[in-house]
Amino acid sequence: ILGGFSMGGGMAMHLAYRFHRDLAGVFALSSFLNKDSAVYQALKTNESVLPELFQCHGTADELVFCSWGEETNKMLKSLGVSTSLHTFPNLNHELSRNEIEKLKTWIVKKLPVEAAKTN
Repeated sequence: ILGGFSMGGGMAMHLAYRFHRDLAGVFALSSFLNKDSAVYQALKTNESVLPELFQCHGTADELVFCSWGEETNKMLKSLGVSTSLHTFPNLNHELSRNEIEKLKTWIVKKLPVEAAKTN
């Protein structure tokens, strides 16, 4: 699994969907891709199984607008990525406990059973 917050989430999406499509999943928190992103271009010719995307975004984010995250989610979904987008009312460009708990639950489901037993 690869992921990050803000620009780190954008980088994770680039790495996963352009170069490492064998990942179990990608998470992007308060992140987005530009409208003409190289990720979209790479996925237009994709025929392989893609990592699932887990996205979270605060609706009050004034640095990376929630609408940008929603647009990224919609575009990736249209290109064959299985996505989930969780929005958090009144959350700015920051993390919340609820968001981290949702992410933890998703990661635990994505990790192989053997890895979960050793951690």
